[in-house]
Amino acid sequence: MAQYSGFERKIAFILTKFPWIKSGVKKVYQKLNYLRYKKIYTFKSDYSIKKIGLKNKESYFGYYDKSPINKTNEYIIFQSTNIDTTTMPNPNIPVDMIVYDIANENYERIGQSDTYNWQQGTKLMWIDEYRFIYNDFDKNRKKYISKIYDIESNETKVIDFPIYDSFEDKFAISLNFERLDIARADYSYCNLGTKINWEDNSNDGLYYVDFETNSSKLIITLEDIIKLNYKDTMKDAKHKFNHVMISPDGTKMIFMHRWFLNDGRRYDTLYVSSAVGSDIKIVADDDMVSHCFWYDESHIFAYLRDKDMGDKYYMMDMDGKKELVGEGVIDKFGDGHPHVHGSKVIFDTYPDKARMKNLYMYDYEKKELKKLGEFLESFDFYGETRCDLHPRFSFDGKRVFFDSVHEGSRGLYVMELSK
Repeated sequence: MAQYSGFERKIAFILTKFPWIKSGVKKVYQKLNYLRYKKIYTFKSDYSIKKIGLKNKESYFGYYDKSPINKTNEYIIFQSTNIDTTTMPNPNIPVDMIVYDIANENYERIGQSDTYNWQQGTKLMWIDEYRFIYNDFDKNRKKYISKIYDIESNETKVIDFPIYDSFEDKFAISLNFERLDIARADYSYCNLGTKINWEDNSNDGLYYVDFETNSSKLIITLEDIIKLNYKDTMKDAKHKFNHVMISPDGTKMIFMHRWFLNDGRRYDTLYVSSAVGSDIKIVADDDMVSHCFWYDESHIFAYLRDKDMGDKYYMMDMDGKKELVGEGVIDKFGDGHPHVHGSKVIFDTYPDKARMKNLYMYDYEKKELKKLGEFLESFDFYGETRCDLHPRFSFDGKRVFFDSVHEGSRGLYVMELSK
């Protein structure tokens, strides 16, 4: 297996202090390794895999924290586009919102959205068995909105605010999607083209969106968090919140505070609070937080840095107490995107030296690791146009959904875990 070694990762860590140098060196080194380790196949798996999507169009779901299939296993939702996704999204060309009826093998376009990116799409997600929500842009009012679509009634309800994460049909947490453009455009929207006042952190942050009243309230400002946990590196830095995830019972949320220096260096802190923004606690504060997932109502599975134990996967409680997960088993793969079902965790890897992204399932209780497949990502998809696998379980845990470009274009795939 052509994984990157511990030594190579140490060099990469040292280069994080010089972001602009790292970017160029990294790509050249990856291309040289690809020429040496290139495989004769584009994917390999012992499981049944099916592509979900319309003919001659690219399809994708988005981030790893939500599943595209509903709880009754009747419908799959995703975004579809004619755009060549090796290029950046174009806010003047919308993506289609598609519902796939599994039993009848029927695709239906229910709308379009001008507000999307390749990493997280339109923040498309189910809010109950037959309703889902996604973000859009109201051109007449010049504002971001979200729409709730009901499959049974074919009705659409407009919410006057965009969402980042939702809890059922009750509420959502939102943030400033234009501010996400700091250093990279992977997760941002650019329909407004807002010029951020980076010195004003007191009027921007996390918003509570009430679906019933169609109202929004700023509950945690960036300034609140800066004052709570001030560091010298925060002075003159650009700040944002990102990766909000509401707990399974809807009572809490985790969120990242990220700040960027003028030379491109980034720092992260992970927080937990109530869903309305009270009782804020620091969960991880060793400069780097990557990908998280709620394991249950009181524990978080995450890849992050501990200054004593290193950059690895951890299980953490609400006080930030950490336990190493899969030491010597899964930590050799580096960062990935974890999704949890019961005691099982699926996670992907970034491209190895052969540009293969690997998909694994780890049983936290049994301490067992199983490889589900490997998939090529060519250099056509790189940086902000990359296509991470972003694996997600179905609600019953019998299927895994993932986005991939191993066939040369972006596609949503479903893997049956029963061979």
